[in-house]
Amino acid sequence: MITTYWNIRGLNSIGKQRYIKERLKKDNPSIMIIQETKISEIKLKEILENFKPQCQVMAQDANGIAGGLAILWNPREIMFDECISLPKILTDKFQPIGSREWILLTGVYGPHIPGEKGAFLQNLRKLGNLYPDDLWVVGGDFNMITSLAKKKARMKRTEADMEAYGDLIVDLHLVDLPIINGVYTSNNRRGGSHQITSRLDRCLIS
Repeated sequence: MITTYWNIRGLNSIGKQRYIKERLKKDNPSIMIIQETKISEIKLKEILENFKPQCQVMAQDANGIAGGLAILWNPREIMFDECISLPKILTDKFQPIGSREWILLTGVYGPHIPGEKGAFLQNLRKLGNLYPDDLWVVGGDFNMITSLAKKKARMKRTEADMEAYGDLIVDLHLVDLPIINGVYTSNNRRGGSHQITSRLDRCLIS
């Protein structure tokens, strides 16, 4: 079973809509979680309406032309139940077809505004406490780092948010899966002292 997390940075263009279909066919994931769709759930379903194999879609609408979060899955491989939608968070329990095990799956697209990060982390903590005995997979673009060691830049990050984020991972017994071929997942693509690189994307497993 393949699960893909992808910050797609907008699905408004025909080229990007074609590209996601190509990736779905090539990678053939059982589940794809996409962040920053910049479109509504209705629009995303229209884009994938005639896509084969058919995808099921659960999504949060973008706020204007910003944000947006969605979970796509292959109904021939996955059965979903108990959907929970919280700000910047989509959660569902799923069961691979032919399996007896239920897994809690969460996709996130964390807030950019510092004042919203505390409530975002609190909602994740509530989810973890609501399903303490379930296998939990949570991932996506958190828009947060756990320490300054995960960031390369001449910028300061609110220490309280970092500490709360790190505490969440420890308290809920989550394992931060390592990434391959690098330590940074976000880059502003500027040179010298103006370059900002961070590890904002993670996949955590209980």
